[in-house]
Amino acid sequence: MTHSPLAPQLAPLALALGLTACAESGTGGEAIEFELALAPSANAAEFTTSTGWSVRLEEARIALGPVYLWENPPPVASRPGPPRHRLAAVADWLIPRAHAHAGSAHFSGGEVLGEWLEQVGFDALAGQEPLGRVAGTAGTARSFSVWLEEPRAAEAREATRGHHAWIAGTATRGDEVVPFEGGLELPEADSARRVEGIATALPLEAGRTVVVTVHVERWLAEAHFDRLASGPGAVRGEGGRWQIVADSQVATAWYLGARSAAAFSASIE
Repeated sequence: MTHSPLAPQLAPLALALGLTACAESGTGGEAIEFELALAPSANAAEFTTSTGWSVRLEEARIALGPVYLWENPPPVASRPGPPRHRLAAVADWLIPRAHAHAGSAHFSGGEVLGEWLEQVGFDALAGQEPLGRVAGTAGTARSFSVWLEEPRAAEAREATRGHHAWIAGTATRGDEVVPFEGGLELPEADSARRVEGIATALPLEAGRTVVVTVHVERWLAEAHFDRLASGPGAVRGEGGRWQIVADSQVATAWYLGARSAAAFSASIE
């Protein structure tokens, strides 16, 4: 029986790989359970837009869910870091890790550390709303994704009046006062209904609570409310509110704002 002359050199390498993998894993990979909740931003009810309008909201609801927590940061957040030891790089190549199922392959978030697969009609002007316990994996979630699917459950449809989201309020700028209301409609394309890879840094541990905050002030940040009353196709409802009709400037601003990464953030308690 012959032995490879490289065997003595490979043995320390194999040992080092095992030690490196163990050292880097820590508590990562441990099955845990944590709580998930939604919360409104502090200034959701009253805020000033970048277009100079002071907005006071009376209603703001959105059909939200599922929510995914990912191990990898979004591509825009990825930056070259300090060089890793070659052994660690080889270990990453040799030791496969669980990744998202094929349905989520469009976002390369790596391993799913937690997922909530339900949907809720969230009142973004109310207090924090617990969503329940989530089974996941210990580690640091460096991005998360929020899906804004068509409201399925009766509760979600009622909250949003059958739309993906619903708002009502009053916008003021100087002597201009524009009461408004309307619903947000999102195209069927996945890219329009999924806010993917929002940067975060959440140390997931058993018993903690992940809070996803909905920043309603971002929905209307670029809205020009005067165009609701004077633009083409302007419609005033029975209650005197100007309607956010499709293809209006306000509808377009809302469409972009509600789907931006700035419309969501996450923290841990």
